[in-house]
Amino acid sequence: MSKRSIILERPWMKHFPDESRTAQFPKMKVYSYLKETNKHRLHHTALYYYGTKIKVKTLIAKIDEVADAFAALGIKQGDVVSLLSASTPESIMVFYALNKIGATLNAIDPRLDANSITRMITSSGSKMLIAIDMSYPLVAKIHNDIKQEHIVIQTAATSLPPIKKFALKIATSSRIPYGVGGIMSWETFIKGAKDGVAQEADYVGDATAAITYTGGTTGFPKGVMLTNDSINATAFNFIHAGIVHKGGERFLGIMPIFSSYGLCCGIHMPLTIDTELALIPRFYPLKMGEYIKKYKPNHMIATPAFYEILIDSKEVKGMDLSELYTLGSGGDSMNEGLEAKLEAFMKEHNMRYPLCQGYGMSEVSAAATFCVNDRYKKNSVGIPCLTTTVGIFDPETGEELGYNEQGEICMTGPSMMKGYFNNPEETANVMRLHDDGKVWVHSGDIGYIDEDGFIFIKGRVKRMITRPDGHKVFPVIIESAINALPAVVNCVVIGVNNRDGVQGQWPLAIVQLADGVGDPAHECRKIFRLCDQTLEERGKPVGVIPVDEIPLTGMGKNDYRALEKQYKEFDYKTLNRGSI
Repeated sequence: MSKRSIILERPWMKHFPDESRTAQFPKMKVYSYLKETNKHRLHHTALYYYGTKIKVKTLIAKIDEVADAFAALGIKQGDVVSLLSASTPESIMVFYALNKIGATLNAIDPRLDANSITRMITSSGSKMLIAIDMSYPLVAKIHNDIKQEHIVIQTAATSLPPIKKFALKIATSSRIPYGVGGIMSWETFIKGAKDGVAQEADYVGDATAAITYTGGTTGFPKGVMLTNDSINATAFNFIHAGIVHKGGERFLGIMPIFSSYGLCCGIHMPLTIDTELALIPRFYPLKMGEYIKKYKPNHMIATPAFYEILIDSKEVKGMDLSELYTLGSGGDSMNEGLEAKLEAFMKEHNMRYPLCQGYGMSEVSAAATFCVNDRYKKNSVGIPCLTTTVGIFDPETGEELGYNEQGEICMTGPSMMKGYFNNPEETANVMRLHDDGKVWVHSGDIGYIDEDGFIFIKGRVKRMITRPDGHKVFPVIIESAINALPAVVNCVVIGVNNRDGVQGQWPLAIVQLADGVGDPAHECRKIFRLCDQTLEERGKPVGVIPVDEIPLTGMGKNDYRALEKQYKEFDYKTLNRGSI
């Protein structure tokens, strides 16, 4: 069997039912797909927001009203509008309303610094800003620099009933000079809808529907241009994935709208598969257990770091979670140690289906592979999505590799981004034309495909640590071994510079220990000895260091960059038996 046959055979397709294989990809705008998939369930609940239920019919009507309000202010097809907010109902309305008229959402994390936000707004050509009231002090600081024609301030309270609205407004009140410098309230913005009639734009598949931003691990965050087709592809793939669910079940929405993962998988997808999307606009990771207990979701997605917190949450100890059907994991790689812990947690809490691991990146609208129900293999991130083709290529020669051969994971299909906004060089580096005439997204991740079409991640090209002797170490292998230990809550392995002046780095393990563990230094020595006994000679850490907490990025991923910066010049030779 030739290596070429993997892509030609697409072995993962055998896992899809016939009706999925013949399903027609939606050639329509994101707004239109929302309406099309909900046309027979207009009276079902679309959003659940702090006890308030917003039906599909009401949501669509409000989206149309927001589109009219944009039209009244002169926003038209091709314009860019920035959103500096959390996942509130109004933020969702803004996204779909802009898509209706053919404008682009520029989605920005309000937790970023003023310089980054200013650059994201001005470089996009944004004409208008929608901002959450809690971010107003920052908006006031950059007001003169961003030069927006209009600035609309929304609150998290708008969609709440009067009593709850009053309480939340008191809690988040601030002195905002409405009427000055183009600043207006959300209510004033909406009142203007009576003076505008939104012209619905024609469908253009590669029209930029949204710009989201990468984590910026290689410099300033890059703007990922998501299109009508790429965002719809993610929803379409999950509609036809065979997820066990029925109408009206609850989907817990904790991923923010300003990320590709949140926008595509956490908002558009659940709103198209007839689930009730419970929004948590201000998510606190340490409250994971509290959210599960309070909202009783049937489906959810989160990052591995959030699930680590859930495992140790006292709120769910002894709780029956048999109605939580889909526990989806993505946004970051999950090592084998954590997966084993999570499997034990799920069994202990009577969960019916295995972990739904997935894999993707912002550049492919967040999702490229998935495990669903019985389509599952231990330590695998699943099979490619219905419209996605995954191939494994030699990172040096570009040759396609065969089954079970490790190489760089590449993806192609309609979920691909249009490119990085105003960054053709980086776009060309990630999106490359192959000999088959197709453009493929190069992930920078190392993995392989087995004969059944399941994908296995083995490490990250950029996270690979090259020792002074030239041996390459993948941190995930060490992290998996250490994370499997009951005393460990989280572990990150980074490279520290060689102290002898020779080029190369050594792997150093940073661990967060569980509450109640005795002497941290003693525990780290035990972990070091375990690594010494179980890992191959050149794949061992030079030390194990305890910290109170592993830092997380705003997206809930382990912040490797922060640790690398902190320990870059760390002298591992000062360690006593590999730990302190």
